[in-house]
Amino acid sequence: MPEHPMPDRFDYPSNLARAGSYRTHRSAFWPPAASYALGCLDLAAATPDLGDGFRRALAGLRGAVEAEWQRVKEIGIPARRRFNEPMAIAEAVRGVAKHLPGEADRRAAELRANAVQDGYDDDILRELAALEEEVTLVAGQVSTWYGKEVRGLPTAFGCRTDDTRQALVAEALADRDEVAAHLRGLHADLRLGDLPAFGAAELFFMAGEGNLHPKHIAYFLPEDEGVKYSPFKKTYYFANTHRALLETVSAPLARRFLDVGVDFDPAAARFAAIPTLGVLSHELGHFAHRRATDYKALNTADRWASVVLQEVAADVFGILILADVWAPRMGIDPADCVAYYLAECLRYTDRGLGHFPDSDGMFLQLSYFVRLGALELTEDATLAGEPQVVLAGLRSLARVLADTLLATDADRAAQLYAEYGPATAGPLAPLVERLRPEPFRSVEYGQEHLHTAATTDR
Repeated sequence: MPEHPMPDRFDYPSNLARAGSYRTHRSAFWPPAASYALGCLDLAAATPDLGDGFRRALAGLRGAVEAEWQRVKEIGIPARRRFNEPMAIAEAVRGVAKHLPGEADRRAAELRANAVQDGYDDDILRELAALEEEVTLVAGQVSTWYGKEVRGLPTAFGCRTDDTRQALVAEALADRDEVAAHLRGLHADLRLGDLPAFGAAELFFMAGEGNLHPKHIAYFLPEDEGVKYSPFKKTYYFANTHRALLETVSAPLARRFLDVGVDFDPAAARFAAIPTLGVLSHELGHFAHRRATDYKALNTADRWASVVLQEVAADVFGILILADVWAPRMGIDPADCVAYYLAECLRYTDRGLGHFPDSDGMFLQLSYFVRLGALELTEDATLAGEPQVVLAGLRSLARVLADTLLATDADRAAQLYAEYGPATAGPLAPLVERLRPEPFRSVEYGQEHLHTAATTDR
């Protein structure tokens, strides 16, 4: 009998009861599902043209990481998120690094190889933070989905800076004061913390846990590698992965279940900047806080609810920063931001309930809007409304979060989660019933160019 019977991905109580218990799960697909619908993102187009030796070295790194992934499934993870066989992976990272033309890229890869071998220290983290990489190579026990495994699992990835999107990031962050002022306008006690560095990139290589399903669109390092509270942090955002998910999952769901007077089309020029800015604003949303904000009491009372509500806060404050602050300054229609946001709410909700805190959080937001009247769920399970009314609903939810979660009122925060979260499907039950028989949707990375290089004898 299988360790986990094939679940209903929307059976919140059963799924939540099993959350975090999938350490030995070996299938590429998580959560377990009867069927998957896969799109494909070919990473060859984003891979730097550095010759067959470079591609063979990447194939070698992939082999070392995936062998370590198998060992973890068999014998577990060593202390402090270290690899069972660190030298093989450290040498594989160095093997790739020697093909990188940029001095900063080679040095950063060497530092990360040293960290694989001996662990991170402040000197490595400080030097990494000062380096301006074009090509980034990472290998480590990187965080996977919180509902799957609370510790990291063997992962390696390579990405290259996307200069156009990085310029968007710089433009958006040019005036921090306007964001801080907008937060104070929502609630007088709201503050904005310091944002870690943010790198907009194109992914060209993925191995190990990160190559399974569903795909991450970003990693937050070194925290996702198990180094907590480091002052040297950077988010790596994979724009091409996100675009593939928007095209194959979010947009089709929006066409079927969303009617807000705006058609979300990720290929349209007017949406080109919004996904990058949406992820960036979500990161800022994580740093919206009050002086009293502390999650310890809620973590103790209900860790899952705490993680969900922190994601809700990042979503809500983030999309308001994008639509109310950046969009007018950058010539973007706020209604397009709302269409993107709601399409993403559908994508995350479609992943199921009780498996992913961020999915439960997106469900909560949709539930709040329907209960509030900012959206209407029609007889055919379509979410209908007007973008400006949805924005008003977002501002309402932002103030509720400021007075519960961010006010360190654990009881009222838990009450908010109980009332609008997935424990009761409530007004969203017809939408869930429409999604339930559909296959789980994900994106597969095409990396055939590594297979070719690995078997070519030159």
